[in-house]
Amino acid sequence: MAAINERPGPGDLLTHAFELINARGLEYNTDTLDQHFREAAAIATLVLGKEITARDIALIMTSIKLLRSKASPGKLDHYVDGMNYLAFAACFTGLAPLTLPVKAPAAFKAVEEAAE
Repeated sequence: MAAINERPGPGDLLTHAFELINARGLEYNTDTLDQHFREAAAIATLVLGKEITARDIALIMTSIKLLRSKASPGKLDHYVDGMNYLAFAACFTGLAPLTLPVKAPAAFKAVEEAAE
């Protein structure tokens, strides 16, 4: 992933969120990403006794990131992940397709190779 400036602008944050969602999509298997949210919703439905949707799970995760940003406002991860969970909510609402790259972006490959 591209390095984030110490004081990134909004466009930098969105670019970082885009790169992160694509990299994590590969890590978490994009073919079943919506299934992961549906399965979490099914578990929550059983526990709470009322229907919870994949969109609800994405919004709950966004809420968790908002709460964490209150507790530790200097941690960029909370904001970037929150943007991505909102993007998932939009996808689960049908406003955008849930499609992520099939192969890793070059920056992600460099990170993987450096870890080896």
